[in-house]
Amino acid sequence: MTHRDAIPTVGRFVNPLFVAVAVLAPWPAVSRAQPGHAHMPMTEAAMKARADAYWASHKPVGTQSKHTADAIITARDFVFDADGNLATAVDTATIFVGETVEWEWVNGSHTVTNGTGSSDPNAGTIFNQPLDNTHTIVSFTFNAAGLYPYFCIVHEGLMSGFVRVQSPVGVVSGPFATVGFTRNPYPNPTRGGASFSYSLSRAGRARAEVFDAGGRMIAVPLDLDLGAGPHDGAWDGRRRDGRPAGPGVYYLRLRLPGYLESRRIILAR
Repeated sequence: MTHRDAIPTVGRFVNPLFVAVAVLAPWPAVSRAQPGHAHMPMTEAAMKARADAYWASHKPVGTQSKHTADAIITARDFVFDADGNLATAVDTATIFVGETVEWEWVNGSHTVTNGTGSSDPNAGTIFNQPLDNTHTIVSFTFNAAGLYPYFCIVHEGLMSGFVRVQSPVGVVSGPFATVGFTRNPYPNPTRGGASFSYSLSRAGRARAEVFDAGGRMIAVPLDLDLGAGPHDGAWDGRRRDGRPAGPGVYYLRLRLPGYLESRRIILAR
């Protein structure tokens, strides 16, 4: 529930690293993993074996949300991607209290586990779920403001990220302190267009792009130089050539000075 060139992050961390080995030892508890290994890409079979070994002795934690996602994070190979840029080392998804983040499986065998790593005593206490070809979505609603680090136990040291949950009350604590979405696309799902609100913390270029589920950019509803402060935008549900976009899932990516994040729009005709 977005970044290299622009995402605001509130912190960085270095997780313990590990290397996949051919023979799997019994997986330690989340709070007892051993740090200090160099990372090495894992084959699909090694990923699955590592994940199976872990879940053989651990139960999932957390309740899957039934709400529509307000931010989407994909998991592929060895990356959690929240901003559509696989080069981002550690992505941050920003939402408001009461909103939902959805992690979507693309390939590999992963976990979605709260915490900074296996040595974190709170790791896996809020959510700890498998994300693989039989568990293709992990969805969680955040009901308290704060910064929530998460990581993949199978690829610790390679796959991690943050969810920043903001309180909608007092978001602007000073003149134009907020940057990014201040209201998610609405209505959503929609049979036509969707409007949204956002704010710039300083003057600069504001650009919104719409991508289809295949990652192709189909529309640019916003591309302007704007002053600092709150603004409104909208996508009319059409492609750049003026034709109505077909029904399906689309992603609205908002790029502002110091910010880059996406929101999902479901278009129903």
